[in-house]
Parts: sequence; C-alpha cells; structure tokens
Amino acid sequence: MTFRLTLTAWVMLMIGALAALLILVQDRTLKLATEEAAKSTMDGVSARTTTLLREQIANLARATRTLSISPSLTEPSELDVGSPATRLVKGALIQWPALDSIYVGYDDGRWLQVQRVEGLKGEQRARLDVPPNASFAIALIHPTSDGELPTTRIFQDKDGKQLERREILRRGYDPRERVWYQAALKAGQLVVSAPYLSFSLGVPMVTFSAPLQGKVGGVVGVDLKLDAYSTSADILKFGENGYVVIFDSEGTVIAHRDYAAMFSRSSADPAGARLPSTFDLAGSIEGKVIGDWDKSSRYQGTLRWADKNNYFYRLESIPLGPTLTANVLLIAAEKEFAGSIRDLTLRSRILALASFLLFIPLAWIFGTRMSKKINAITDQAARLQFMGAPSPKPIGSFIRELHTLGETIHKAQRAIWSFSRLAPREIVRGVLDNSISTELGGMRQEITVLFTDVRGFTSLSETANPGALMQQTSRYFTALTDVIMAQGGTVDKFIGDAIMAFWNAPNPQEDHCERACRAALLAKEANERINRQFEAEGLPPFYTRYGIHAGEAVVGNLGSAERMNYTVLGNVVNLAARLEGLNKQYGTDILVSEDVFARVGNRFRCRYVDSVVAKGMVAQTRVYELLTEIGPGATDHGSNAQPTADILDR
Repeated sequence: MTFRLTLTAWVMLMIGALAALLILVQDRTLKLATEEAAKSTMDGVSARTTTLLREQIANLARATRTLSISPSLTEPSELDVGSPATRLVKGALIQWPALDSIYVGYDDGRWLQVQRVEGLKGEQRARLDVPPNASFAIALIHPTSDGELPTTRIFQDKDGKQLERREILRRGYDPRERVWYQAALKAGQLVVSAPYLSFSLGVPMVTFSAPLQGKVGGVVGVDLKLDAYSTSADILKFGENGYVVIFDSEGTVIAHRDYAAMFSRSSADPAGARLPSTFDLAGSIEGKVIGDWDKSSRYQGTLRWADKNNYFYRLESIPLGPTLTANVLLIAAEKEFAGSIRDLTLRSRILALASFLLFIPLAWIFGTRMSKKINAITDQAARLQFMGAPSPKPIGSFIRELHTLGETIHKAQRAIWSFSRLAPREIVRGVLDNSISTELGGMRQEITVLFTDVRGFTSLSETANPGALMQQTSRYFTALTDVIMAQGGTVDKFIGDAIMAFWNAPNPQEDHCERACRAALLAKEANERINRQFEAEGLPPFYTRYGIHAGEAVVGNLGSAERMNYTVLGNVVNLAARLEGLNKQYGTDILVSEDVFARVGNRFRCRYVDSVVAKGMVAQTRVYELLTEIGPGATDHGSNAQPTADILDR
C-alpha cells in the first residue's frame, strides 16, 4: 500500500465522520450556547462592576473620613505652603491618582486646596493659566478684616519646587456657600454629592465631603472628575467590544466610554452649560434600552439594531450609599460571545468521539507510527544543511515511499558529510544553497591569503617514523585550521607541511585583512600550546612561519569538467608564499605585505623590516613583521613607524 493512498484513506475517513457529527451538533445547539454564554458573562460583569463601584466609593469615603479626623486639619494652625495641613492634603492626593483635588474649608472662611494640574489640557488648563511643568496647584484663602476673601495660588512641579505664586484679590469664592460644605454640615456625616460643574474648571465633578471632627469647624472634601474617571476606569469595558454606562437616579450620566464628547456637546448647549444626561443618548442603543426601562427592576434582553447586529443588554440599579444610587447598563454584541462556541465545539467533539470509538485504535497506531517515521526522516533531512554526521542506518518503513525516502536521505546525508570533510565547509554550504557555481571559471575580487610552513620539516621527516609523523602533523594541522576557520578563513589546501588559506571568499568579509592577521597571531599561540604537548610526549616541536598578502585574485573553480577545485589564482598567492619564505632570511615568524599593513596598521602592532623585490616579482614592496593586536582604546605610534636605515642593517 502506498503512502499517499494510506494517508488519504485514513484522514478522509476520520475527518468526514467527525465533520458530519460536528456540523449536526453545532446547528442544533448554536443558539442555546450563545444565550447561555451571554447570560453567564453578563452575570459576571454585573457582579464585578457592582463590587468595584462599591469598593471605589468605600475607599474614597474612608479616605475622606480619615482626613476629617486628622489633627493636622482639625487643630487650630496657620495655613501656608509648608504647614502640616498642606503636607497632609498633598500627600493624600499623591496616594490617590484618580482624584482631582482635596480641600478643606473652615467656618472662619479660610480655605486650603491642593489640586492635580499635570494632566489638564486645553480649556481646563487655560482656565487656571497653568505654567509649564506644573504638577500641583495649592490655593489658600485667608479672610481679611473687612471680609474680603483673597486667594493665593502657588504652582509647584512634581518635586515640590515652587514655579509661580499668584495673588487673586477678588476671586469671589467662599467655601461656606458651596453645596458640598453646607450638605456635610447639615447631615453631620459624610455625604456624596450629585454630579455638578466645578467652580474653577467648569468640568463635571462628584464630591465626597465630611465635617471636621476636632477643635475647629469646617468641612473636608475630595473631588472626582467624571471625564477623567470615564477615561481611566477599568470597569467601563468588558470582552473585546462590550461596554458599561453608569447614570444616577436623575438621569445624569456618571461614566460613559464617550463621556468627553458628550460633555463637549452638553456644555455648549444654547440653553446653558449642563452635565451629560440620558436624554443625550437618544437614537443610540443605550437610549433605546433606557427609554424602555420601567425603573422598577432588572431589565435585560436582546435587541436587533440598525447595523443588522444583535445586542444583549442588562440594566439594573445599585445602591452605593445612603445618598447615591447608580444605574448600571451593560451592552455587548452577540458576536462578543463567540468564544463560547469553543465550549460548543468541544462538546460536539466529545459526542463525535463517542460514535467514533471504533476508529480510534487503528488511527492512533497508524498516526503514531507515521509521526515517528516522518519526524525521524525530517530530522535527518534537517541535518543535511548543517552537514552533521549521518546516523548508523537509514530510516525504514513498511510504506514503500517512506522507506525509499529514508534511504535516499541517508545516502545524501553521508555524501554531504563526507564531502564536507574533504572540502571547506563554507564551499560545501555554498554549493548546497547554490551561492557557489559548480561550473569551471571564476571572477576577480580582493582577498587576503595566508601561507604557513614548518621550519626544517624536510630534515625532520627524513628521520621520523612515517606513521608517528603523520599523526603528529594531523594534530598540528587540526590546531591551526581550527583557529583559521574560527576567524572565517577558508582552508584551500594542505601542501605537505604547509597550509594555504584565504579570506573574503566565498563569503564577503569587510574585515578580511584583520581576520587573517588575527588568525596568524592566534595560530602562533595554538602552535606554541601544541608544541608543549609534543615536547611532553617526546616529539619534536613544529615551528611555523607565516606570510600574509592582500590583493586582487581570480576566485572560482579550477580543474577539468570531471574534477575541479574551488581556489584562488594570482600574484597575491605567490607573494604570500614568498613572504612566508622571507621569514627565514629575517629571523621573523609572521611577515605581512605593505598592502596588508595599510589596512590593519591602526589595529595591529607591526615592525617595518625591509623593502624587497620578492622572487618572481618586479615591483619592490615593503615588508612588516606582525607583532600583536592593539586592544580596544589602545594606541601605538612607535612600532608601526618605518625605522631609519641604521635600525635594520641589510
């Protein structure tokens, strides 16, 4: 049986049976599931909204009562910027980011207010003429002997530094005449005001006020801006598009997702500025639901609106305190509850599973075996691009196509892995991803070439045991090529005891000269380390000479149609080899050409050696000994300078 036939037959059988059952169950239960999800969500949101509202009211009330018994406010004292009363009020305002201001009015006409102004914008900021960078405004009123109530307003930044101080002689504000003051004194306890327009900002407010309980008479109050509350309150939204509207028993809107726009319209009413009310919701879904409500009980149901969508709604009254009742309206589109369909899908699948039990064992066994085989073959295929070592044997399968695929992948993996051992990995990778052509020919480009050679290797090879010498040389090559490859070099070939490597091909490297020089220095260190191992084992050490040159060369495939080598040709190769040989003449280890020095002289410490005409060359070139790499931030001006003739006597 073929893989395609087996997989298609089983998958089609399972999907067909399962899909038929799912469609049948979903069609019958869709409406019920949606309604149940809506009811459950509305119940949860309603309970959460009620709890949060009551908690917020309770917290604000608790804060107001605490301030009303604080000795800093209830004991006789002077009111100024640094007084205990001012510090207490400002500290409390900082602790409650949702509040607009906290203030206290005394029965002798004195007044202290700390107001948050950093978030004010537009007209609100203009009404107070708030200076730049101001975070708080402190207002103080000290009645004069003739009954005037001049106001001092101090603006401070967030660190408490005074920015500006203004004196307002006839502001016309007497806290004792305000509703919040009189209502608290009359009730003798904390009261929550109905929404109103504030005196200083002209924006909708709700005030919590309580009479002072101490030696001086007065009232402390805290203000909650309704426009800011509607922007920041996390209770006004649920789900993706569901929202909450809150209004009081008089129809004044307390919170709405578009409160700012509503207030902008109501404050510009030709009949006079007023607060947003439920009358402003006429023509909307909210207005329709509120208009149909009989105000006696919970009101809920489904409404199809002009946008052709169905909406669920719930409206109920929530007592929040002795003087405040909130009406909470929840609205959400029917599609909001699509998540509940997941439960329906799961239920349908369970029912499908019950009628599908006969297929499970065979499908499970088949799927498991297929999964293991395919995953194993996929893993081997993934190892191709990393040129990893092949597994001991190919992946087999009773399905002919999978068996053939496993054998083919295994052979390809072994071939590529073997190829990467015989040729540089970057070249193999380039051939695999088609970035390197397999046709004969090349192109001119700039490269850096490194040649190495072991000093006295010929004499050493004449007396050494061939097998031991081969092992020692292989260890030596491994140490040096690891360093070269770590610096991005391509090891072109091993020529007896010599190594030829180059940079900037097949992959471009902007810092190819630096990489080659760094590789030579690190290779020298690696050579010293392995020489210590050789000496400890009683083997002769290998002392290596290096030559580095940079320039244009022909890079590409050289050879015949049947056998070719990715390599480089040109004078740059010849001069690098000559430089390596000149080490013997000058007693140096690493020689670089003038072209290399010009590119790396600011990164590596070099010593001028001589100006030579290398064997086979016509032009004279300066030769430098590469000493060390200059560390980050270090400078070296002396070593890289050309010495006078008496420094190096040729």
